[in-house]
Amino acid sequence: MAAGLLIALVLALYFGFAFLALSQDRHWQRAGGGMPCPARLVVAMRTLGYVLLLAALALALVRDGASFGSLVWATMLSVAALAVVGTLAWRAHWLGPLVRALQGLA
Repeated sequence: MAAGLLIALVLALYFGFAFLALSQDRHWQRAGGGMPCPARLVVAMRTLGYVLLLAALALALVRDGASFGSLVWATMLSVAALAVVGTLAWRAHWLGPLVRALQGLA
């Protein structure tokens, strides 16, 4: 169970930062959007990004308690942010399916 919560924590952080990054036109276009990000998606993606970051904090606190959980969250926050930066720098097309799914919602 602890490993599953850790995986969920990392995925929530990664996708939280991915949504925050994709809400910017530069990253949206680089990941495969072509055109600027639709305006009505920007607020939704930013809100979802922040909700996922807070959900990851809740997962860390449930998994490890307040003292160590907050440390795990802060550490994984940095790791996930660097992972998104690396993805956008070298393999932005990997976020293309997420962009196409969001375009279908717009």
